[in-house]
Amino acid sequence: MKIVQGTLVNCRKFCGKVSLAMKKQRLPVPQRVLITRLSAIGDCILTIPTAVRAKQLWPDCELTWIVECGAYQLLEQHPAIDEVLRIEPGWLKRPGEWMALRRELRNRDFDVVLDPQGLTKSAMLGWFSGSRTRVGFDYTHARELAPLLANRRVQRTARHMVDSYLQVLSPWTEIRPGEGEFQMPVYGPEALTASRMVSELGLANHPWIALNPGAGWSTRLWPVQRFGMLARELFRERGTRSLVFWSGESELLLAKVIEEVSCGAATVAPKTSLTEMLELLRHSSLMATGDTGPLHMASAVGTPCVSLHGPTWSDVSGPYGNRHIAIQSPSPQLSKKLVRKGPNIAMQAIELDEVYRACCEMLSGNAAQNRSSASTGSLQAA
Repeated sequence: MKIVQGTLVNCRKFCGKVSLAMKKQRLPVPQRVLITRLSAIGDCILTIPTAVRAKQLWPDCELTWIVECGAYQLLEQHPAIDEVLRIEPGWLKRPGEWMALRRELRNRDFDVVLDPQGLTKSAMLGWFSGSRTRVGFDYTHARELAPLLANRRVQRTARHMVDSYLQVLSPWTEIRPGEGEFQMPVYGPEALTASRMVSELGLANHPWIALNPGAGWSTRLWPVQRFGMLARELFRERGTRSLVFWSGESELLLAKVIEEVSCGAATVAPKTSLTEMLELLRHSSLMATGDTGPLHMASAVGTPCVSLHGPTWSDVSGPYGNRHIAIQSPSPQLSKKLVRKGPNIAMQAIELDEVYRACCEMLSGNAAQNRSSASTGSLQAA
């Protein structure tokens, strides 16, 4: 064990020295670029500004993105992305598929591979490609074998993930915080479907709030009853209705609980694709949710947000570039071992009063600038 630990430390020191030496090298302008951001949906959305910036740097390049999650629905029609390659999740555990995948990537003859994800599975795809320039993070952000599979390593110095992912382009250009652009397209057929849904739900020409109770980690879930009480109070005090988004059967059950607790102030949204959900969010006056994919979708299209952060930091993975209030739990952060599957104490510490006040502030247009706050409400909500 001591030998393994010592070897890992030495690898990290070596990667750091190589990263500094590589800063002095000048890289050519690429013609074929590959982004290896495989998952998850929210993280893929936060990486879109990297694709936009790459296309701005190299307008004539052919940019390909390889992905293994449902985010392909949003990527395939994005103007900065020329091609989306879809692979099945879990491919890394199926070595029998490696040769075919390697052959397919090598046939595209990529000049540059950008790996903002920083995991073995994303870095190995760059290595499979045979590209001579594979840009990834050192151990300031990347994990596992990723820094060892990259041959040009950058150091993460930015705070927010959008700015951090953009740093894979730092060998070519200066990256300044807050300059990322999503440039989300209008998804034509889905936009028409969303307009029809809004009309059928009786929400057209009226302000309404999007609620999303689901999350990828159980530790990111705000108590579902509080969502229902929030919808009820916003309708009672302001006449503002809510539409509850969901994905999958478990989240549909949460949405139905919210609808019931709200006493009719909230309505369960119809089943939607990601692109339909995004177009619906364009119509919304406000999105209230935890740190999850739909939050970043709303942020990407400029919808104002109230975001709830328990085990994650609002200035790292909160809304970016839009009007928002980010509420940070006053509960101490969980250890890395418990952040995904530990007790849900951090989100439970965010009180209903604080979220209600933040929503009213955003709906009134009184939030002159983006801000973060710690929850200080009373303990009245269940």
